Amino acid sequence: MSPDQPRSPQLLTYWHYPDVEPISYYRKGGYHLIYIDDILQNRYRIVNKLGYGRYAALKVLAAEVSKKISEVAILHHLKQRQLNDGGSNGREFLMEFLDDFKVEGPNGTHQCIVTEVLGPSIGADVEEIYGAERYPIEIAKKLVAQVIRGVAYLHSCGVVHGDLHIGNVLLHIPGIEQMSCQDLQKYLGEPHKGPLSRRDGKPVIYTPHEPKYVVSSPERLELLQLCLNSPEAVSLKLCDFGESFLWDDKPMITQLNTPCVYAAPEIIFHDHISPAVDVWALGVLMHMVLSGGYLLFNSYHGIKKEVLREMVLTLGKFPDGWWTKWEDRSEYFDEDGTFIGDWTKLPPVSGKFLKIPSARMEKEELKELERVIRMMVSYGIMDRISAAAAVQLTPESRMKCISPDS
Repeated sequence: MSPDQPRSPQLLTYWHYPDVEPISYYRKGGYHLIYIDDILQNRYRIVNKLGYGRYAALKVLAAEVSKKISEVAILHHLKQRQLNDGGSNGREFLMEFLDDFKVEGPNGTHQCIVTEVLGPSIGADVEEIYGAERYPIEIAKKLVAQVIRGVAYLHSCGVVHGDLHIGNVLLHIPGIEQMSCQDLQKYLGEPHKGPLSRRDGKPVIYTPHEPKYVVSSPERLELLQLCLNSPEAVSLKLCDFGESFLWDDKPMITQLNTPCVYAAPEIIFHDHISPAVDVWALGVLMHMVLSGGYLLFNSYHGIKKEVLREMVLTLGKFPDGWWTKWEDRSEYFDEDGTFIGDWTKLPPVSGKFLKIPSARMEKEELKELERVIRMMVSYGIMDRISAAAAVQLTPESRMKCISPDS
């Protein structure tokens, strides 16, 4: 997890490379220094890097985040519930938490979380695998059904995820339980190390707070192919509980860092939040996966006011409490909620609810999908269906994926 906004002058000192974390994050209160072949707790050896700010087998939080995070408490709570629950009830779609501990370093004290190793997110580029930028519809349906069940199980445990989006849903690696470290490395490749490089061309003067080298995230195509090789075996896990909180049936006001394109209006307007925020995000995620990448509330730039504009164009005027809080509303609407802007500057799909090509699903299926998602993104928080209700509206048959070639 990234530290808060970097305050270091390193932000402009070093070049930033693709798939490498900003060097500015290595400072007091920031990232911990970890190198290939480091051994933590006399037990865990660092063999590769899957990413930064994302889950892998080991997640090390920035020191500032470690002081305030409740993620470990959430994971312990879920692990205890999973130990007590038997059978297949959605628990299999949550990332498995294995261990946690703290490490000391020059940048502070860091909370470490050990989890199962998972593959790329469901938002990974699948074009080289399927010849298109979207999943085959049968696989997309299966992924959606699994996410719904995972969220429903999470809510049954009294936990709200708070940051549900495709980047926090990772593919399971089939057969990983039988793989050796060497087997897994075949899919990840050898770690690629690179030196630090200053923008001004001057020699790097290392301090105790900066890494001696950086490691780029590996090319993930082979791992992605492994995860998607068998349609019948495709499976996913919800992960990253850094924004999660325990729910006790009492509406609360707290700040969540959900990406605005997935955020329910009550998050954006700092209103009372509840499990309904996950249901809203789930509806957006379902649409994105089934459509092949189209946002439910489209925005060219992912800007909050544009997302709010699309909500109003698609669902109608906000309730008065939210409407009056939206300071930018006069750029787009009069006080009755009528659009007064320039339609030619909007995305072509503005105001359209489903952006799913008609060839992708049957007409009646599209109608039913729209009915379900509309119930998930209702402005009325009490009117939104629960994740458990969404499970009931998702046929069990979707869980049994049929190969497109069969």
